[in-house]
Amino acid sequence: MFDESLEHNAYVHEEDRPPPDTQVGAVETPHKPMTPGGDTRKVVAHFMLGNTYPFTALNWEETFDLAEESGLDGLILNLGREEWQFRQARAAYLIAAKRLKAPVLGRSPIRLALSLDLNVMSSSEWSDAVALTTKIAGLMGSPAQLMHNDRPVLTAFDGHAASWGGKGWKGFFDELHQKMRFHVSFWPAWFQPPDDLIDNMLIDGLFSWNGAWPMGNRHISLSHDDMAYIASPKPFMASVSPLFFTHYGKTGEWAFDKNWIYRSDDLLYPSRWASILALSDARAPEIVQVISWNDYGESHNIAPVLGAEPGSSAWTRGMDHVAFREMTAYFARRWRDGEPEVADELVVWMWYRTHPKTLEASNDSVGRPDHANWALDLINAVVLVPAGLEDVELIVTNGPSGHGGKHAKHLSSGKSNAVTIPFQAGSVHFEVKSKLGTHMRHAAHEIYRKTEQYNFNMWSGAWRAKVPRVTKE
Repeated sequence: MFDESLEHNAYVHEEDRPPPDTQVGAVETPHKPMTPGGDTRKVVAHFMLGNTYPFTALNWEETFDLAEESGLDGLILNLGREEWQFRQARAAYLIAAKRLKAPVLGRSPIRLALSLDLNVMSSSEWSDAVALTTKIAGLMGSPAQLMHNDRPVLTAFDGHAASWGGKGWKGFFDELHQKMRFHVSFWPAWFQPPDDLIDNMLIDGLFSWNGAWPMGNRHISLSHDDMAYIASPKPFMASVSPLFFTHYGKTGEWAFDKNWIYRSDDLLYPSRWASILALSDARAPEIVQVISWNDYGESHNIAPVLGAEPGSSAWTRGMDHVAFREMTAYFARRWRDGEPEVADELVVWMWYRTHPKTLEASNDSVGRPDHANWALDLINAVVLVPAGLEDVELIVTNGPSGHGGKHAKHLSSGKSNAVTIPFQAGSVHFEVKSKLGTHMRHAAHEIYRKTEQYNFNMWSGAWRAKVPRVTKE
């Protein structure tokens, strides 16, 4: 059924605070973790086809290479209404299928699945269902299709009330399955109470999109909704995300009217992963979906900017997310593969916003983002410390030039250490020391005392150092 023709494209409640210093996910996994059903776990990332208008075949190869290096099993392609998005989806499937024939040693070839964006797609008429099922049936027959229990995975963003000409989702799937000659495995991101999703016979797998961020002024935790899904007999796809900030106005070319944050400053990403790591095999999700690979407009992209970037460059420019991408690979391999918590390399991942939350922007027509008071002026860091090192400290110097304050954090050896440090405007420098001496010393991104526009996106950095092997006499 797969069409192989390729078209040319050109305020903070104290009880919600996390412990100031924590070890992230100090959960031993002596065996390769499995899903409750006994299958291999998977880690995927949400991918915006809407940012691929200028993509070439080389861009898709570059994307798949980086995604595989980042420890991902698959990309979930968010499909919008434009015909060129479908053409790019087809190109992605074709290239991913070819890569299966010559996989890179030590990496799992990327698989693909579709997420139907019902926020923008037409879904009122039966003709909408016929046209859409005709388009996607062939793609999901590709050898590069992401599968669960031998069925192609399909998801959707919103759209639980889609009419499809009065035939509803049952009619949609009857039409799709007739064209495919086998059934899909449907895992929609529908914003309904958990019981409604669990009881819906058309839904094969549960997915909580908003589980990735705290939906209020609190620290992230496994929410009531998550626990309902975990306790359900249906398989579960958990969401994780490093942050959320979007800053679109109401006028102009990109008048999307989206201007808010979710609380992201207090170790959001490693904390969410730690919660998932702490679940037993019997309660673990089958899939973890990272939100996102390339949604630059909402600032939670783990990949560098590539392709189109509709209206978001003002808050993404210079905001490197390398630490999020490397942490994704680290946590994915621990959760999915049972890899050890630390190795023989000292690693520092650091991330933070680049201006205090109370700073007034001098020239921002969009205005201060909603929930900006939820932000916390914190430097976040995760430090992987090899076993055997003694008296290890992370020392951060931050503040105006010549007047920076020092903050020293004790780090445990043989562990991943997560710490937060209050910040102020000025320069940021750090070093990592142990009884053996100084292992690394670096400058990080300046925290600005002035800004023309609000930017609650985050900058990140990643540093590594080999340490001498410590032996006991």
